[in-house]
Amino acid sequence: MTTILIGVNDSESSEDAVALGRRLAEATSGRVVVACAFPYSDMPSRAANLTYRDALKTNALRTAGRMSELLSNLPTDRIHTTAIANPSPPHALHDIATAENASIVVLGSTHTGRAGRVMPGSTAERLLHGAPCAVAVVPEGYREQTHPSIDHIGVAYNGTAEAKAAVDAAADAAAALGAELSVIGVIEADIYGAPAMTGGPSYNVLRQDIEAAVRADLEVTVAGLPEGVRGVVACLEGAPAERLIAASEKLDLLVIGSRGYGPLRAVLAGGVSGRVIRGAHCPVIVVPRGVEAPLGELFGAAATASA
Repeated sequence: MTTILIGVNDSESSEDAVALGRRLAEATSGRVVVACAFPYSDMPSRAANLTYRDALKTNALRTAGRMSELLSNLPTDRIHTTAIANPSPPHALHDIATAENASIVVLGSTHTGRAGRVMPGSTAERLLHGAPCAVAVVPEGYREQTHPSIDHIGVAYNGTAEAKAAVDAAADAAAALGAELSVIGVIEADIYGAPAMTGGPSYNVLRQDIEAAVRADLEVTVAGLPEGVRGVVACLEGAPAERLIAASEKLDLLVIGSRGYGPLRAVLAGGVSGRVIRGAHCPVIVVPRGVEAPLGELFGAAATASA
């Protein structure tokens, strides 16, 4: 049994998260857990106040219930709500994700960000550094979009193991959602180096060789996508974060890998991924390190059924 965990509070950004969670759930058959943390510590203390705790929990459950009503298109037996006591919402969601064996946690952006851009709040920021599963952050105002489906998915690729895991995750999502997949590579201008010394390759020749090698790697990656997944190559040039953010304007979903170091089986937003998450125009999914098919269990059954 797979689980989509949607972290909510009493805000419109949570409605954005539910909107993406609903679209993902429509392409899967697993559980959807709508979770709300409330600020109370269950550690033994002389300051304990169970009446106050019950009031906070009731309010949190009411919030989770209200948000779950936005999933009315799903069968009721697939929707579950929960409230957990923890002064730290990121820790609460981490614990729930672990207990529920969640495949993905979906969160909204901070309400202080720009409309139509991903701007993770403190909860998302902290979950992006150690979550036990994939994390999706949804741009502000996503709930108001009328487009009914996810038709175009992008995935950032640079040849690393983390990028290959992201491609696997994006391919599973594309198969389940019936979406086209763009495998995006970005060539940084500064890797061309200085003009060559006498007798060495010229600047333009070096540039052409690098572009040819990157494009060939992208084409091999697209050729290796699962049968039935429509893939295209997108070879861009410039600062990776800026180019990926610009590309996200034409995407319905962007998948990126974690940074290349840190604990395995955890999400870790690095320099490029962190900047992309803060500026993207579409929802962004960051996949954990050390997992070959991070979303395979979530989307695998749906992809097989549609094949």
